[in-house]
Order: sequence, then C-alpha cells, then structure tokens
Amino acid sequence: MIRNSEIRERARISLERRLFGSVWMTLLVCNLLYAAIIGIPNMLSSVITRISPAVGALLGFLFVVATVILQGPLGYGLARMYHKVAKGERVGTVTDLFVGFREDFPDSWLLGFMRTLFIALWSLLLIIPGIVKAYAYSMAFFIQQEAKDKNWRSCLDESADLTYGYKGKLFLLDLSFIGWYLVGLLCLGVGVLWVEVYHAEARAHFYEELKKIKHPETQESASSEETGTLFTESDYFGSSEEEKKDEVKSVFSEFDPADSTKAERKDED
Repeated sequence: MIRNSEIRERARISLERRLFGSVWMTLLVCNLLYAAIIGIPNMLSSVITRISPAVGALLGFLFVVATVILQGPLGYGLARMYHKVAKGERVGTVTDLFVGFREDFPDSWLLGFMRTLFIALWSLLLIIPGIVKAYAYSMAFFIQQEAKDKNWRSCLDESADLTYGYKGKLFLLDLSFIGWYLVGLLCLGVGVLWVEVYHAEARAHFYEELKKIKHPETQESASSEETGTLFTESDYFGSSEEEKKDEVKSVFSEFDPADSTKAERKDED
C-alpha cells in the first residue's frame, strides 16, 4: 500500500490545495451543518433540563432518539460528498448532505444506529475493543455508496473485511494529523474546521486504496469499461491454430518462386 504521506498529498490535490476554494469550503459548510444538526437535540435537552428537570428528562430521551435517527442519513450524505471528491468528481452542493433521507433512508439509518450500538457495546470491554471496532467499521458508509446490497449488516461486514490487516495503517494516518490539529488550534481554534475536512478526505482516499488492494478485479473491470476494449485476445494471438497456419501460408505463397514462374508462363502464353 502507498505511504500515508502520499494519501495526504492526494487529499490535498482533491481539495485543489485551496483553503478557501469551492471544494474545501463546501465540505467545511457541510461539516458544520452536520455538527449543528446532531448537536441541536443535546443543546435543547440541557437547556430544558435547567428549567425543568422532569420535562428535560422526558424530552432528553426523545432528543436522543432524534439524534440516532439523524446520524445515519447525514453520515451517509457526508460520506457521499467526500467519496465523490476522492474519485475526482464534482463536490456537488450542500443539499447532497441530505441525500440519505430521500435515497435510502431505512438502510442508512440502520447502518448509523447499529454501527454506533456495536461500537458502544464493544467499548464496555475496557475501551480498546471499541476503538478496534470503530476502525473496523470506519468504511461502512463509503461502502454503502457503491454496494448493490445496502443492508447495514453486509456493509459492516464488508468494512471489517476491507480494513482487516490495515487498521493499524489507518490509525497511523489519523495520528499524522495531530500536528495539523495543533496548528488549527493555534489559529484561534477556527483552523480545526479546515483540518477536519482535510482529514476526512484523506480517509476517503484511504478507502479507495483499500479497494485496489482487496478487490483488484473490480478495479480492473471498471477501468476496462471506462477505456473500452481496444483489442481482443484474437487480435494478439489469432482465433485458432488453423487460422495462424493459413495466414503464414498466404504470406509465403506471395514470395514462392514456383508460383512466380507459373505466373510468368501464363503471361507468355
């Protein structure tokens, strides 16, 4: 697999190396919207709890349910945008963040919910198993973009299989962004918003690299469909052995002295 430094370089190229360019800023706005929408229920719950603890406790449960429902489709839409940029496609608009609600709401919601639930349950075992599972399921939303079967179970299983043997590599990729986050904090904390976009895009490129390693046949078929079939096997090797022999005979017959002598005699007659 390529080095993490090259993955980061590809992420910068996809973001056009422009901090205030259209691609980087669109993804930044989508990140902010995602954080705001997910955080609004928790904020309202804390405010209401200060006013009335009883009402706050009741509404707190409803807000948790709302967060769980929103998390999956929004995560699906955000993954769609980063994945498109990683593949060299146009970033789209902010409305693409909500594509999960109209395209595949049940499966995207279930994927978000079950992924969070499994990670939380594994985290009960001294935290570390939860971290391992978080990395194992980290590619699930990217997989759901392309999978014919968008079932949450198959996406989680495929993500675990795809990251098998490469979770440590992904962990090191995440660690390599610590310096960037520190620089972002020095910029009054605002710079972290740009670093988050850069980090997420690098993960999208990491997913593309995993596909090339674990499913090379899919990549080859996709490239052949894009370029078209220019040559077939028969173009290189002939359709059959008999055809090869006939072609060789026809070539040498043009230079056969006996044939040329016969042709001269016919001309004299």
